[in-house]
Amino acid sequence: MSGPECSDSSFAATFLALLMVVTSLSPLAMAEENVDDDLEMFVGDLSGFDPITEGKEYLFTESQVGIYSATGFLKSQWRSDGYPDLTLPFSESYINSRSSTRSCENAWSVGDTDDVTTAGGSIAATVQKVSSNSAIFVEDGQVIPSTTLNDIASTWESTIFPTVTSYFGSAPDVDNTCQIEIVIFSIDGGGGIGGYFVPGLSSSKESLFMDIDDLSWRNTILAHEFQHLLHNARDPFEYIWIDEGAADMAAYLCFGVTSSLTGHANAWSENSNMSVRWWNQRIADYGAGFLFLMYLSDKLGGASAISALVADTDIGGKGIEDLATNPLPGSTPIGTTMSDIFANFTMAVSIDSGQGAFGFSNLDLSTGCTAAFVCKAQMSGFNDQWVNPWTSPLQELEGWGMRAYKFNQGSGAPLNVMVQPSEFGFEGALLAKDSSTGSWSMSRMRVDPVTGSVTGLIHDFGTDVDEVWMTTWYESAVDDCDYNYATCGITSGSYPTATVTVQAMLVTDPAEVSIESIYDFDRDSDGLSDSVQIDLGVVSNSFFEVLEVTVEAFSNNSLIDTKVFSLTAGNSVSTEKSVWFTPPYSGQWTFGVSINDVTSELVDQAFSLPTDLTNLKPVASMSVSTNSTQTWLPVNMFGSGYDEWGFGMENGSFSMNETPIAYYWDLGNNVSSTLKNPIHQYVEPGVYPIVLTVMDQGGYFSESQTWTVIVEDTSDPIPEISVEGVVVSEELVLLTNQQIMFSALGTTDNLPLEELYFEWNWGDGEIQSGIGLYESSHSWVDGSAEGIVYTLSLLVSDGIHDVEHTIFIKILNRVPQQIYDSPLQTYTLTPLTLPSVFTDSDGMIVDYDWSFEEGVNLDGGGMTMTSDYSQTSSDEANPTVGWLTPGMKNISLTVTDDDGNSTFAILRVNVINQRPVAVFSRPADGNVDTTYTFTSYSFDPDGDSSQLSTLWTISDLDDPIENVSSVSHTFMDPGLYTVTLTVTDVLGLESARKSYTLRIENPLPVPEIDFSCPSVDDIILDREPEEGEQVIWQVPQTEQGGAFVSPGSLMKFDGSSSYDSDPAFVGKSSVDPNSEDWNGITRWIWDFGDATPQVEGAVVWHQYSIPGTYIVTLTVVDGFEGGETNSTNILVLVSRTP
Repeated sequence: MSGPECSDSSFAATFLALLMVVTSLSPLAMAEENVDDDLEMFVGDLSGFDPITEGKEYLFTESQVGIYSATGFLKSQWRSDGYPDLTLPFSESYINSRSSTRSCENAWSVGDTDDVTTAGGSIAATVQKVSSNSAIFVEDGQVIPSTTLNDIASTWESTIFPTVTSYFGSAPDVDNTCQIEIVIFSIDGGGGIGGYFVPGLSSSKESLFMDIDDLSWRNTILAHEFQHLLHNARDPFEYIWIDEGAADMAAYLCFGVTSSLTGHANAWSENSNMSVRWWNQRIADYGAGFLFLMYLSDKLGGASAISALVADTDIGGKGIEDLATNPLPGSTPIGTTMSDIFANFTMAVSIDSGQGAFGFSNLDLSTGCTAAFVCKAQMSGFNDQWVNPWTSPLQELEGWGMRAYKFNQGSGAPLNVMVQPSEFGFEGALLAKDSSTGSWSMSRMRVDPVTGSVTGLIHDFGTDVDEVWMTTWYESAVDDCDYNYATCGITSGSYPTATVTVQAMLVTDPAEVSIESIYDFDRDSDGLSDSVQIDLGVVSNSFFEVLEVTVEAFSNNSLIDTKVFSLTAGNSVSTEKSVWFTPPYSGQWTFGVSINDVTSELVDQAFSLPTDLTNLKPVASMSVSTNSTQTWLPVNMFGSGYDEWGFGMENGSFSMNETPIAYYWDLGNNVSSTLKNPIHQYVEPGVYPIVLTVMDQGGYFSESQTWTVIVEDTSDPIPEISVEGVVVSEELVLLTNQQIMFSALGTTDNLPLEELYFEWNWGDGEIQSGIGLYESSHSWVDGSAEGIVYTLSLLVSDGIHDVEHTIFIKILNRVPQQIYDSPLQTYTLTPLTLPSVFTDSDGMIVDYDWSFEEGVNLDGGGMTMTSDYSQTSSDEANPTVGWLTPGMKNISLTVTDDDGNSTFAILRVNVINQRPVAVFSRPADGNVDTTYTFTSYSFDPDGDSSQLSTLWTISDLDDPIENVSSVSHTFMDPGLYTVTLTVTDVLGLESARKSYTLRIENPLPVPEIDFSCPSVDDIILDREPEEGEQVIWQVPQTEQGGAFVSPGSLMKFDGSSSYDSDPAFVGKSSVDPNSEDWNGITRWIWDFGDATPQVEGAVVWHQYSIPGTYIVTLTVVDGFEGGETNSTNILVLVSRTP
């Protein structure tokens, strides 16, 4: 079917208008200054618009006259002109060019006025109501009650704006108002144009236009046009069927089912053969788009899915496939291709089941089509009587239209359904209802690639399956299409259509297959049967059936080959088919044939008796790289062939074509090979026949293939001499005794180099020769400064042809060669024998010329400061030299060999300043009372010793003593001390340190003993006195200084007067080591001589109980190193009782 055409096919030529309109960039700018900015925009022209044929009727409930949207008409004009002023506000480039936050700086306020551009011209309008997301303009001179304005704003904010944006994406804001401009003005009175959206204005503002005389239907108009605005902002290139379907969907989502909505949807449901994907401005086109978009929303994720579809810049079916390929969580699988998606859609819109993909959860489809309900796609055929096959009338479909058929009341026999279309491209699906569970299962029908027929089979129809639906649709190559635009490649306005006939019947008897006959014959004419023709017969009782036939060949109960093909049968007429078979090897062969229906269920089988067949001989083929060649050159032979066997649908065709398993070559010179591609060299001239025979896997040999090759030897060798890969063509310059490897590897001949005779004549009386001697080395002994020229001659012979090649060799005398170039080192006033710097490999050096840049001594030894250092040259081979001063010295040497060649070299000698020597005498060890004098006897071997600087370091001094030759010092403390002397010459070179270690003896500590006895009332106590007790200390001393006491008398021994005799402790009396007055004693050890244990302490108590004479010994220890000791004693006389 073709839809109504436009009244003028060229909108761009007749109705295109480029209007120069004066607009205010914002209300604020209007208030500040009245400056007109001329903006050129494409608005469109409605002067030739016919709402009935070119508009889209809104979804209303009780409208008496048609009210239409002009958006599609305006968009067609805009698109025909090439989308002028196109802006994509959600593209990455546009977003990056603007501030990331909405400023709303140009927001409209109540009372703002503007000259508004409409599709009918410019009008003056005033903002009479604003809301969070809208600014409602009313044409000046028109009056709208405030209650109506409030209702418009309220419904917009509560229902239209949130619902439509949730499904079709957020609103753009190119004018920074954060508002959708709703312009209400007089368009054409009641009915006709109810409103529109102008795509050409979308680059500068977001505006919706509505007729003031159609405000009764304002909510649906706004929902419809707002969807167009959102869709255009994201995907202005989308096909109309998707955009208009989404517009109906927007009105339904906001306000539910209306009679106009059911009219749109049911117009297609009652004529589902009309295309879903072709926009032809028909009522059914709206319904098709609406139902398909509702189905996508229901199965692929709801609002988020539709938002993703709108945002996808892929259009039409490609965008839908993108959405299905990346489904949202919770989606129902409906396929990822338009074919699979459409198959599921046809079933859903036909039965509206609650199961999976086969129904709508967001619509309640009724069986009958009434104004109150959206109905299912109406059946194009139905049958429940199966006495005879059922056939539909010839029925028409548009591309991507569909037809549905229902079948029930089967007998349990298979249901056979066939669709016979007039065009290729038809598809079909079968939906079967399980009689026990009520669940549905869908299967795609088989498309015959030859006839385009679509067939399907349902088993157990009437028992396990009680209801079957079949849908078929035309997947035309032309799919998404707008009727007046060449997006689909159709400029005439037509769209693909086709006709179809559907047949259905019960298959009461399954198809049968038989092997009618088997004929053997000899294909390779060797007198043995090696092939068979198998004649098959297939009988089907269905009216038409496509069967899959499988023919198999068995040997020794093993399956060897299989052939599968399709065959049509029906009407109980035998369909005959022949196949041919050739075995891969000899033996008894059995053949089987089976048939399967379109559901792949096995229907029947047949088998043959064994048949003896022999192997078909293979066929050999060959090629040789040449027909004529030279001896010893390789000849490449390429073996091939084929071993054909297996089934064929035509006589002489085979399913297998394999290569031979063995190759047998007779190379014609008593040499054979079993390689597939041998390479052979013929060493003798002659004519050689090359014969190839191949063998197949069955052990049969092919007929022989022959190739003749003529072998000659007519070419001369071409000698070539090279050295290290470089070809020598004329002269080579060498040095005497230079051993060079000469190569003739570059020599070319048909013979290999190993078979050629080479003779090397070096020109100096020596000759080397031999077969295969293509490399040889040589050196020449004699040369000169100008060079001696020798003629090198190379003779190459292949036994038939001799060729000589000569080059010249110039031999130069070698100049003396430097063998030493390392730097030398010596000290001042020290003789250095200079090394041999040069050698002459082909003679001797006869003259030496040494040159010294400053004077040296050449005496050879015994150098002093006063020796002669004025010599500047020498002619000795290895002179011995010495320098007075340090530094880097240069020596040049020129030598001349016996051929008169000279060579020059420079040596560098680092002459090092000799270190001065520090010397002083070591005195004997002493004590703290000893005064030492240290005197320097240091000297500078190569300088003035009187100019030496001295540095004395004494270990008990904090600072060194400088520049004095003699030092006196007294060590105040005993211990080990180091005295070091370092001297420095005038050049700043220090000597090695000279050190001596001196030991200062430690003076022994001085022990002193005092004793006394405590008494009270002149009675000596036998106990220690108590604190505060009045005690008189008695010293019972003998004339000899000892003590005299009675037994039991308590004695106090006091050693605290002892002291360390080191000068540091003289005159000090404290026994506390932490005191500045410490006397240096660390321990006091008392031995009382009465076998009692020793006691330590500065003051101790003791009493003797037995009379007698006792020696009390005090040993004191000082703090030097490990502690030095000294002892003293007194005699204690303990009296006896009288």
